[in-house]
Amino acid sequence: MTVNNCNSYLILFLVLFFSCDSKNGFESYSVTDIVDGDTVLIDHPKVERLRYLGINAPENLTDESPGDPFYKESTYLNELLVGGKRIKIEFDKERYDPYGRLLGYVFVDNLMVNEEIVRRGLASALFIGPNRKYEGRILNAQKEAQTHKRGIWGLIKTVNARKYIDQRVLVRGKVNELTKRNSNVIVLSMEDDLNLVFFTDSLTNFSFFGIEPENFYIGKPVEVIGRVKMYRGNPQ
Repeated sequence: MTVNNCNSYLILFLVLFFSCDSKNGFESYSVTDIVDGDTVLIDHPKVERLRYLGINAPENLTDESPGDPFYKESTYLNELLVGGKRIKIEFDKERYDPYGRLLGYVFVDNLMVNEEIVRRGLASALFIGPNRKYEGRILNAQKEAQTHKRGIWGLIKTVNARKYIDQRVLVRGKVNELTKRNSNVIVLSMEDDLNLVFFTDSLTNFSFFGIEPENFYIGKPVEVIGRVKMYRGNPQ
């Protein structure tokens, strides 16, 4: 009689233990593939994709996007951290995004992967809606990456742009003047070392915000992401 009661208590305790773990929003899955720096595939019975909360990693080159610098490095780091491993997922206010992807903070042992990728400078902080459980930690990681100019925060100087031909880079500098405007393009010079080219068929992206590039940017410091090309001996 006593033994049976003990077994009942033990079973009850185990049920309560696992219920508490589920209630706190933790689940464990194996990573089956890496999509990019902030998305993986997992062996979830219903949802294949897991999107990391609180971060935004560089995008790959597609028909819809020109891609971002450090896409390969960010994806490779994610592979090193979680590839083929059993991960622990902690949830926030929302478990799914509008695309049906699972949303969570990923842990391997005691390491929060979301935070680590940002700390290495291979993703930026991004918070959408009410999912802000680790906002402070991730923002601190981003400040550390920015301070040490890691990854995406390692800006190049305009004078060095010609060293990165056919590469997508992040450049910071001051816009000097309008050097060309016709029916096809607007060209602005950036510290006399780099030309910024705006194709007129893309100007609706600026006019939506009430911006005329040839007036708005003159004399201002800017940050530009783009692919460096040579044209008549000058980088643009």
